[in-house]
Order: sequence, then structure tokens, then C-alpha cells
Amino acid sequence: MRLFVGMNPPAEACAHAAGVVARIAATTLDMRWVPTQRWHVTLAFLGEVDPDRVPRLSASLAEVAAQHPPLQGMRLAGAGTFRGSAWLGVHPTARHSPADRLARAVQRTMRSAGVTIERRPWRAHLTVARWRSSAELDRRGRSLAAALDDYVGPAFDIDAIRLVNSVTGPTPTYTDLATVVLTGA
Repeated sequence: MRLFVGMNPPAEACAHAAGVVARIAATTLDMRWVPTQRWHVTLAFLGEVDPDRVPRLSASLAEVAAQHPPLQGMRLAGAGTFRGSAWLGVHPTARHSPADRLARAVQRTMRSAGVTIERRPWRAHLTVARWRSSAELDRRGRSLAAALDDYVGPAFDIDAIRLVNSVTGPTPTYTDLATVVLTGA
């Protein structure tokens, strides 16, 4: 199974951002726009994991959630690109912010459970578009991100994290395998 740990902004926050993204998407038809029902913020990408390990991973996430309070005052704001994708930023997620501490704790816990996690810095983002990377499409992607860069959405709270099975392909699907509520003080 291909897994990740993520958190989902509430529907209201996604709907607000979707209105802005849709106006830009109408002008950039050769990009693959991620449907809002698949919008999420990845805390840790786990990759291929044996299904037998899901109960242990779920229990480990529950332990992390018991140590972290809900994330308050989050916002989708700003935009950027990685090679072949455009994203909206998620704030506040600066180093040592509650969201950053949560992401680090999730990654440490998954490593302790025997899952290999990339060691690159975590950057909270919500992917809104993908394309096959090329000089021309990458340039257009940067223009798209520039058009979204001044976006600031409404504040929202995150009260749960999810262990998700990601099935790739022409129409990717995400299935929650576990949802744990952030209950820490």
C-alpha cells in the first residue's frame, strides 16, 4: 500500500480557495487540476508499506495525536511551485510552530515504527495543479503561482490527522485507513 499521513482543511476553507483557483484554471487548461476532494496537507509521505503494519502505524499516530492540541488559526495563503506542481501555502507553519512540531512528531514516530521518511525539510502546502515538467509548462506554472501568491483564505482549525492509502493512476483515490483526533493540551 502507498501511504501518507495528512490533514485536511475544512470544506469551507477549500471552497473559498477553489473559487480563486477555478478562475485561474479556466485560463490554463493543459494542467491537471487536483479536485478539492483530494486537497490535503501531507505531514509525512510513507511510500509503499506492508498492509500488516497499518495497525501499528495507526496506534503510533494516536499516540502523537494525544500529545498535540488542535491546530488553530490556520490559513491557506500564498502559492508556489515544485517541479511539475503548483500549490497553495499553509500558514502558520514556520519552524517550531504547532503545525511544524506536529509534522516533525509524525515523521519521528513513523521512523520509529520502521518506515523510511525523506529527510528533506517539510514545507506545508496543498497541491492544486500538476503537469508533466517541461521548460514551457514550468514557466507557466510559475506564472500560475504568481497569480495565486496574494491569496489569503479564511482562518480554520485542524483537529485530526489521517493515515491515508493513496492509489495512483489517471484518477487517484485516497482512502482514510485511520483518523485520529488531536487531543493534547
